[in-house]
Parts: sequence; structure tokens; C-alpha cells
Amino acid sequence: MMVADASVWINLAATGGADWILKAIPCPVVITDVALSELERGRSKGRQAAHEVTGLISMGLTQVVALDAADEALFLSLVSGAASETLDDGEAATLAYAERLGACAVIDERKATNLAARRLPNLEVRATSDLLLRPEVRNTFGEAVLAEAVFAALTGARMRVPERHVEAIVGLLGDVRAALCHSLPARFRIVRSG
Repeated sequence: MMVADASVWINLAATGGADWILKAIPCPVVITDVALSELERGRSKGRQAAHEVTGLISMGLTQVVALDAADEALFLSLVSGAASETLDDGEAATLAYAERLGACAVIDERKATNLAARRLPNLEVRATSDLLLRPEVRNTFGEAVLAEAVFAALTGARMRVPERHVEAIVGLLGDVRAALCHSLPARFRIVRSG
């Protein structure tokens, strides 16, 4: 099981192919009720991710999970304290739920992934780009369609790509499209003349 944070769902919605991505991934990808509430708050600002996730829930492609009393201590420790050592509620809920179940947390924010590495060293943490670059997803979409989906997430949702995936993402997009993606590191947004 994978537990995806709100930012991941925003990125998946921006691809235009979240349903096909979830169908291609061979394990359930779920969202906590806390992360879904964060997406719901975006509706009043015209954001569509909550609508997209609600549709995916209706199709049976994901489900909403709730924190358990056993998650409370970890959740509270992740949201309370010095700002440099705390997360927003959705990120904390994602990590707490995944930690308890031994699931994989899918979260894009650097602060959250760094904090998880320090405080939850046994927790597997992945990013949206890990989902998009999975062989099952690549085979389902094909390189050209996947490149369009990734480009849409980068430009529409400003998807963050961890350093370990930047070269693969740029290779998928090509230099010209990568140069248009402001969430990629500047050194990869230079069109190289050939």
C-alpha cells in the first residue's frame, strides 16, 4: 500500500491521467482524510484536485483512510514544536498512517522527506516522480504520452522532482520542454544547442 499526500494528488490530477496511473500501479494508493480535507479547502480557490480525487474514489481507484488512535502520538509530534521540525497536518497524517501500517509514504515536499528520513528511518518514502517513472506506468502510457502527462504536472502543478529523478524526467521531456518547467532546477532548464 502507498499513502499519498495532498501534493501528490494535485500532481496526479494535473497529469490528466490519474485514473490510468492508479490502474497501472500494482498496489493500492490511498489518501488520508486529513490530506483530502486540505484538497477540499482548495475548491474555494478554484482548484480541481479535490474534484479529481473524489472521482477516483467513486471509481474505486483509491480510498480515504482515517488515522487511528495509535497514530496520535506520532501525528502530534510531527505537527507540534519548532517550525523547522514540524509539518502541515496532511503531511503528518500521511507519514503517521504509513508508518503504522508499514506502508510506503508518497510525499513531495523536501522538508517532509528530510524529516521522515531523520525521524522515521525505516519508513519508505517516495515522490510523485517515483510513481510516474514506474515501469508499469511507462508501459501503460508509452513514452510520448507519459512525457505529456509529466509536462502537465510540472507546468500545471509545479511538481517537485527529487534530484535522483531530474535527469530521467528531463530525458523523458527533452530539453525544450524541460526549459519551460520552472519547478526543475535551473541547470536543467537550459536548451542545449546541438
